Amino acid sequence: MHPVFFKESAMIFDFNNDWLFCRQDGEPKTVTLPHDAMLEEPRQKNCHNGKDCGYFPGGKYSYEKHFAVPQEYPEQKVSILFDGVYQNAVVYLNGEPVAKHRYGYTEFTADITGKVRKGENFLRVTVDNSLEPNCRWYTGSGIYRPVHLMVKPKDGVRPVKIRTVSIAPAVVEVQTETEHAAVEIWDGAQCVAKGAPGVIEIPQAKLWDAEHPNLYTCVIKTENDEESVPFGIRTLTWSAKTGLCVNGKTVKLRGGCIHHDNGILGACGFADAEERRIRIMKKAGYNAVRCAHNPASRALLDACDRLGMYVMDEAFDGWYTPKTYHDYSRIFAENWQDDLTAMIAKDYSHPSVILYSIGNEVSETA
Repeated sequence: MHPVFFKESAMIFDFNNDWLFCRQDGEPKTVTLPHDAMLEEPRQKNCHNGKDCGYFPGGKYSYEKHFAVPQEYPEQKVSILFDGVYQNAVVYLNGEPVAKHRYGYTEFTADITGKVRKGENFLRVTVDNSLEPNCRWYTGSGIYRPVHLMVKPKDGVRPVKIRTVSIAPAVVEVQTETEHAAVEIWDGAQCVAKGAPGVIEIPQAKLWDAEHPNLYTCVIKTENDEESVPFGIRTLTWSAKTGLCVNGKTVKLRGGCIHHDNGILGACGFADAEERRIRIMKKAGYNAVRCAHNPASRALLDACDRLGMYVMDEAFDGWYTPKTYHDYSRIFAENWQDDLTAMIAKDYSHPSVILYSIGNEVSETA
């Protein structure tokens, strides 16, 4: 396999090409991520997954990648962001385990700072989706969402969160632990506001809602780093008298439930497919979607932000009472807090996300 070299000017790199994929005891093949390993399995009429997974069984898989980095990268903060791996993933760098993640629907990061070395490196990801049934719908298997390599200065911009404080005047709060940072708010190619982290007023602001999905970009800069975060300006209120209000106006949700898969594409989280789905639903008259029954992908939320679609993002199918024999209930007690945190951290600055669900048809409450 050819090593991958990266441009020094970029800080987030597409890490999806030239992976060597192998089923357990199978022949290796080169794939491009996202990749649905379940589609590599022969269908079996007696498969434990049955009709819920289209009679595809689960399995055990490995993904391998050789990549090279310039001399200065080992001195930086280096991490690999996995948008979604189904499931029970273990990540190895140069033979050393660097991350583990059980849940198949929340993103996770493998921090390889101080472990990545100058020159060629070897990354291996093992995936175990062999215990079945573990879900009530088509899950897919493997690294079914994109992967990104992130390189930042060790004292660079830390995570950024943006929320709307008010709309008249339009005031947003930019939250970050980054010291000595400058903030710029951009409307397309025009800088419309500047300041420090904290509250910033945006003059003559254009609000975000499903009918007017106006987006801004928040750029946070330090002497050696910068980060851009898209966001929309909108407020949410609700009461028994007014119902749900977006920017002070009552909104009726005309919603539909969607699963994470994309039909004949399998579970692969392609940005074009996610946007196509939302565009079709929008054209059909929907203004809201519920992600059944697991956290949405970044690509789906980006499409909902751009096109104007309210989102109810759902964490789990259930809690500790099983619905299928090997489902999330087996690991709920030890994982729910980390998985909820990961979902909310991903969603926080997306204006499309107006509601969370902490479980679908949770039988414990009965």
